[in-house]
Amino acid sequence: MNRLISGLLFISLIGIICQSCKIDKPKEAALPQKQYVYLTFDDGPLDGSQDVDSIILAEKIKISVFLIGTEVAGDREMATYYKYYEDNPYIEEYNHSFTHGNNQYNVFYSNPHKATEDFLKNQKFLKIQFKIIRMPACNTWRINNKKQDDCATNAVATADSLAARGFKVFGWDVEWQHHAEDGTPVQSVDEMYRKIMQQLNSGKTFTKNNIVILLHDEMFQRRWEESDLKQLIDRLRKDKNIVFEQLKFYPQN
Repeated sequence: MNRLISGLLFISLIGIICQSCKIDKPKEAALPQKQYVYLTFDDGPLDGSQDVDSIILAEKIKISVFLIGTEVAGDREMATYYKYYEDNPYIEEYNHSFTHGNNQYNVFYSNPHKATEDFLKNQKFLKIQFKIIRMPACNTWRINNKKQDDCATNAVATADSLAARGFKVFGWDVEWQHHAEDGTPVQSVDEMYRKIMQQLNSGKTFTKNNIVILLHDEMFQRRWEESDLKQLIDRLRKDKNIVFEQLKFYPQN
């Protein structure tokens, strides 16, 4: 009996010692989070659309283009560029209004009903599949009950009207600006890359880890190998956590 009790006590003691000697397994490092880049091109088709199309076909990345109906109507060359976009499997086409407000934005947005009808006309004329819109001259958002207004004109009523009809209204987080006289980019590739990564990593975007970049087709009227657009794409691609996506998939978490 004494031997039995002694044996039990010995086993219990060994158990206590083993418990105290356990070494915690090191915690696995969290995997880096994916960050989603949406390259979006406004005001097309334009001179330069054919070059954007060639670059995207060669690079095989997803982009989004916001198109204007009057650029296609009655212009054979622009209609051809539009067809390039339609046939490109990496490009999705969205709505940037039929008239672009005739570049008279105060007048355009002063009549929300008429402005809304302009977008609806463009949707039908260009046979745009998705109910995704960018408003001319307005960094305005209406996405999944989240909104933001940043516009020199009073476009709130038009944005709300479109959202009530089931459209998603997209603004942008950062713009690659261009010179009005010749369409060439203002910022260098390095400057844009740093700005994009800074905003992504600081969380200062409409949706965290998602960044919408505004560009214009006429900025890239150079051969694919020489294009600033190709250079920016190559820089971003070096980061394995960057994913190029289209706005129909926005946001990614």
